[in-house]
Amino acid sequence: MASRLGWLVALCLTVLGSAACNLNPYTLGGGAGGEDAPIDGGRDGAVVDGAAGRDAAQDAPPDACIGFPEVCNEADDDCDGMSDEGISLDSPANCGRCGNRCDQPNTAGTCVDRQCHYECLPGFVDTDHDPSNGCDYRCTPTGDELCDLADNDCDTLVDENLDLDSDEDNCGRCGNRCLVVHATPECRSGVCGYTQCDPGYADVIEAIPGCEYRCPVDPPLATEECNAIDDDCDGAVDELPIVGLGDPCTDPGFESIGDTGACELGRRECRSGVPTCVGYVRPAAEACNLVDDDCDGVPDAVEFNFESDPRHCGGCAPCALDHAIPSCAAGRCTIAACQSGYVDFDRDPGNGCEYPCTRTGPEVCDGVDNDCDHLIDTADSDLIRPANFCDGDGACAGTQPTCGPNACGAGVGWRCAYGGGVETDGCGRPLLQESRCDRVDGDCDGRTDESFAALGAICSDDGIGACQGTGTIACTAAGTGVECRITDPGGAPTSEVCNDLDDDCDGDLDEDAPDAVVEVTRGATHFWIYTYEASRPDATGSDEGIAEHRACSRSDALPWRGVSWTDAAAACAAAGKRLCSEDEWQLACEGPLGLSYPYGDAYDPDACNGRDLDPICATPADDGDYPLPTGTAYGCPPAASSCRSAFGAYDLSGNLREWTSTLVGSVAYRVRGGGYDNVAQGLTCDLSFIAIEPDASFPNLGFRCCADAP
Repeated sequence: MASRLGWLVALCLTVLGSAACNLNPYTLGGGAGGEDAPIDGGRDGAVVDGAAGRDAAQDAPPDACIGFPEVCNEADDDCDGMSDEGISLDSPANCGRCGNRCDQPNTAGTCVDRQCHYECLPGFVDTDHDPSNGCDYRCTPTGDELCDLADNDCDTLVDENLDLDSDEDNCGRCGNRCLVVHATPECRSGVCGYTQCDPGYADVIEAIPGCEYRCPVDPPLATEECNAIDDDCDGAVDELPIVGLGDPCTDPGFESIGDTGACELGRRECRSGVPTCVGYVRPAAEACNLVDDDCDGVPDAVEFNFESDPRHCGGCAPCALDHAIPSCAAGRCTIAACQSGYVDFDRDPGNGCEYPCTRTGPEVCDGVDNDCDHLIDTADSDLIRPANFCDGDGACAGTQPTCGPNACGAGVGWRCAYGGGVETDGCGRPLLQESRCDRVDGDCDGRTDESFAALGAICSDDGIGACQGTGTIACTAAGTGVECRITDPGGAPTSEVCNDLDDDCDGDLDEDAPDAVVEVTRGATHFWIYTYEASRPDATGSDEGIAEHRACSRSDALPWRGVSWTDAAAACAAAGKRLCSEDEWQLACEGPLGLSYPYGDAYDPDACNGRDLDPICATPADDGDYPLPTGTAYGCPPAASSCRSAFGAYDLSGNLREWTSTLVGSVAYRVRGGGYDNVAQGLTCDLSFIAIEPDASFPNLGFRCCADAP
């Protein structure tokens, strides 16, 4: 019993907190159900330790009940034998019965006499009077219906019962006010208009509603007058008909002249609000034209001087002399003076001043008759000559100034007419830079053929490879440029050698050039391998070279190192061969006897180029830091065959490690042989644990090629 009570107290405190644990220790245990009776440990009927539920708990003996505060759920929560005692059924949460909430959409619910009552929340209206959906219509009443596209009275209708046919504030549609200027507005059949204009206004412009035009005269006159005023208020000023317009007229003071001589009567018109006589020809100053211009009845022959007036010399026609100021004597035209720039050279007044010329001084070379003697430039013995300003060097020597048309541009002047051998521009001036290669100073600057800087330079012909001849750049026979004059013709084609030269003169380098190879045979294995480590075609004993179009096998050349597997395989393929397999490489190194080193089973530090090679006897003395030329003799004294295998291949131990074609795993290729920086253990023929990815390269890593045929 004590353990059961302690467990229940602990459970209550843990799950519900101390406020909910209203336990009666005297009712726990000892009932008909005993310790195995089901217990409802909460308000919601949940079963603890397999209990069947609250109904089962209520049927259990009293000493099995656990009390909780009473809630409205028709159950005895506090174990006092009564259900829902003390619970108010007049609250909106439990109105009349438990769980009956006075809660409808968009309402504020209250409970009165255990009945729910509802009021709509602000901004909502109950239009269908159906309590189940509360206040269903979102609307706030503002008064009677207005024409504003809103439901003002919240009856679910918008702008109902409005007169849009005659309402001047809402004509045809809401908000459309009939606004007119200076008139009485009117809405008729939903269209705005007006009934009459305000006094003193008229409707002139149809596009403006109403009577926009203010009458200048109020009230308007029946007919228009010529006064620049709209007298009849029709929007037009001084329009016909106007009384008195169109009558014959003259200017005041000339009424007696009428249609005499050149004078004519006019017609009266309205101009700018003023009655005006238009088209009247009034008297004018008399002109010698056989017309009575001043309307006085006197003819021109009486009014003008035909004897001495050059304007009317011998008649009404004036004296017209070219480029001259005329005069009149006895009714004949004469020359009073020549205009500027002209001379009366032939003394004939009939052709005026006929010679265009302006005296400017002595004759000079400019294409102009400066002294107006009808002689120009060299034709005039008075021509002034300048000092010699022409170039005198080279081909220009002896040239004198010549007067004549300028070779470039307009006009005439002194110029230098350079002759034979002188190269000139379009203006006849010596070129700033010679264009001909002819051993002549054509630009007269004291230098010869300076434009052709390549003269004397080494050049070659179109021969290919060793067949190409060489010589020097010289002038062409025509002098138009330079050419390569061959002085050392090329040789005849020879057999191709792997040396980065086109020995057979066919345009290709080192194709089919032979390599030094040795034959390797053991049992069914039969192949050929490079005698020497692969070198570049242009490699020498002191230079590794840069050409990489194929691999070569020859002695006394620095081997090709720092090369990736990919490039090594391509270089062998370009030479018509392939990379050696790991097994082929090892057989070529250990020979038919399976030696540990190419030269024997015992390690000899001076036999091959490894780290232990004697720096005193080796050539060069500090060889331990880099590879030596292929086929180098090692040892003290040096022995030509010291690092040579039984099959005849050199440097399979030391000098450079070498790529093979054997793939290890899926991403690396086997490397064999050791290099110049390896000790004895790394220089054996059978050391086979190094594999490197194909795109890697190292200073001590090279390769050699193999082939299935010699």
